[in-house]
Amino acid sequence: MGKRFDALQFPGHKNKVFTLSYDDAVVQDRRLVELFNRYGVKATFNVGYGALGFKGSKSYHGNPPVDVSKVEVNELVSLYQGHEIGGHSLDHPDLSKIGLPQAMYQIIEDKVQLEKICQRPLEMFAYPFGTFNDQIKDLIAMAGYKGARTTRSTHGFDLPADCYELDPTCHHNDPELMSLAKRFVEDDGFKPMMFYVWGHGYEFDDRHNWNVIEELLEYISKHKEKIWFATNGEILSYYQAYKRLEYSGDGSLIYNPSCIDIEICTYPGVYETLKAGQITKIKETGLL
Repeated sequence: MGKRFDALQFPGHKNKVFTLSYDDAVVQDRRLVELFNRYGVKATFNVGYGALGFKGSKSYHGNPPVDVSKVEVNELVSLYQGHEIGGHSLDHPDLSKIGLPQAMYQIIEDKVQLEKICQRPLEMFAYPFGTFNDQIKDLIAMAGYKGARTTRSTHGFDLPADCYELDPTCHHNDPELMSLAKRFVEDDGFKPMMFYVWGHGYEFDDRHNWNVIEELLEYISKHKEKIWFATNGEILSYYQAYKRLEYSGDGSLIYNPSCIDIEICTYPGVYETLKAGQITKIKETGLL
């Protein structure tokens, strides 16, 4: 009898997932959302409630000032419809340097105000400046977030070992962006893979390189038949549901206690859908 390996698969018998994460709710997100919708991809937009409606510009790397104005409160829901709104702290401080009481206030107040607007619990957080420590991670978890994104590029496609240290594959300005995309698409294994790109919308104006993100989206979207396009929160919900699966002693029965159907690959080309709240008896096969 063939050896089972029970590899996680994403919806549609896909072993690849692609996601994006953009910070600060800058006005360039309007153009980004239009691009994402055109190519059918999904993103998480991490918002600092305290800065919404801000008007201003800033110079980076000695370049002429670029518009870093933030979108208005009243456009959040309509602008990001079909995507995900995540937390980013109220005023974007370095949470690791302001003391735990202030850090908790920054995390919770941002979440509370955004949830009033979104009318749903927020699932994802992005650390301001990418800085955090174990105490900040604990606060994020206590606030009810399922995970938090860092700014550390892995140049890999592994699912996170720690959802509160969710490292992206790369920034959109990474010189290896397209080579990583091609490696991701062309891998023909069955192991689950996540390609995760992050950035800030204003950076495209600063570097005059909107072509970078459009080239990536155009390439990735051509392979949608084997890639699940999902928000950060959707991926974490699915992944965490997978990790809650309960097996019988001989592995022939799997109970899925979550409210999400989970797909696995048991043998090459053999898939099982583990229905939410049900026990599935796994079909055995003689494949080698």
